[in-house]
Amino acid sequence: MTTPSDDNQQDDPELPVQAPVDPRMEERLSGAYRRILRVAIALSVVASLAATLLFSWQIGLGLAVGALLAFINFVWLHRSTEKLVNRMISSGQSPPRKVRFAFPFPLRYALMIAVAYVILKSYPGLLVGFLVGLILPIIASMGEGIYEALVVSRIDQT
Repeated sequence: MTTPSDDNQQDDPELPVQAPVDPRMEERLSGAYRRILRVAIALSVVASLAATLLFSWQIGLGLAVGALLAFINFVWLHRSTEKLVNRMISSGQSPPRKVRFAFPFPLRYALMIAVAYVILKSYPGLLVGFLVGLILPIIASMGEGIYEALVVSRIDQT
C-alpha cells in the first residue's frame, strides 16, 4: 500500500528522492566539525611557531592572535547556526525571536573589525601575521572537504 507522500513523490518529478544513508558515511561526516577544529589548532600552533622562527616574534604573535580570533569566530558560527537549525526544526515551541538570532552575527564581525583596527593602528608589525592567521580555519575546512571527498570516493568504490 502506498502512502499519500509516496504518491506525491512519484507524481511530482521535482521532489528529490532520498537514498538511504550509508552508516559508514554518516559516521565519517559526523566527525567533520571536530576534525576541522583539531586541524585548525594544529595549523595555528605550527604556523605561529614557524613564523616566529623564520620571520619575527611580531609576525608569530600576529598569526597566533589572528588564528585565535578566527577559531573563536568559527566556533561561534557553528554554535549559532546549530541553535538556529535546532530551533527551526523543533516542534511545539514558540517560534524563534529574530533579534536573538540576528544580533550575534554582526557582533562577531564587529569584534573582528575592532581587533583588526587596534592591530593596524597600534601594532602594525602584527598585521601580516594577523591576516594570515585569519585564513587558517578556512584552510582547515578546505582540507576537511578534500579528505571527505577522498573518503566518499573510497566508500563508493567498496
